[in-house]
Amino acid sequence: MVGSLKIDGDRVMTAGNGILILGIAWLLFWLGPAFFLFREDPRWGHNFAIPLTFITAGLASNTRIISCQLVAVTSAFFLVPTLLAYWSWAVATMISGGLLGLFLILYVIEIRRETELIIPNPRLRTWLKIHLLTFTYLGLAHMPLIFYLIRWTNPDAFAKFLPPEHEISTSVFNAMLLPLVILAILERFVKKIGIFQVAKAGFIWVVLMVVIPLISINLLGQ
Repeated sequence: MVGSLKIDGDRVMTAGNGILILGIAWLLFWLGPAFFLFREDPRWGHNFAIPLTFITAGLASNTRIISCQLVAVTSAFFLVPTLLAYWSWAVATMISGGLLGLFLILYVIEIRRETELIIPNPRLRTWLKIHLLTFTYLGLAHMPLIFYLIRWTNPDAFAKFLPPEHEISTSVFNAMLLPLVILAILERFVKKIGIFQVAKAGFIWVVLMVVIPLISINLLGQ
């Protein structure tokens, strides 16, 4: 009985699962301790939409079903208009939540079928199964790129739907996201670099992405 409850650490401690956990923790943080910020300024509501996208991406890391991964890619790239303030937090949350719901529906349908819903020719099928998850992670990478290259120096241009975000915790989180994306992509093709296991390194990096900003908030208030 005890043996049946044993958890395979190598399968759990991956960057992909880390992204899933990160999305869940992020959403819980904004539904809990940080919810008062949303009540004071609804523009902080983008912190409901973005974690849902991370959850979708994390779930996608555990399946190679083409239809599900296409939804994950779509969700990841919808971060771009959200972070460029093309629409409100409510619209962004409905889109990301809807895509997460579609992902789950498709997954339930797919696992009950003998063949996938989408069956392209063998060459395209192989290409999609190799690269769709990589594209999903690249979609997530737009978050720090937009944050530092566009919004950081000109927050007023996005003020209608996004608040200025120069807090240390936010800056650290965004800076750490790019290495996470690299580790998440790398773990799909490389198991070890020297003595380091890439997947576990990605998972540990996620833990640091949660802990370090929380330390910053507790010690510095931001």
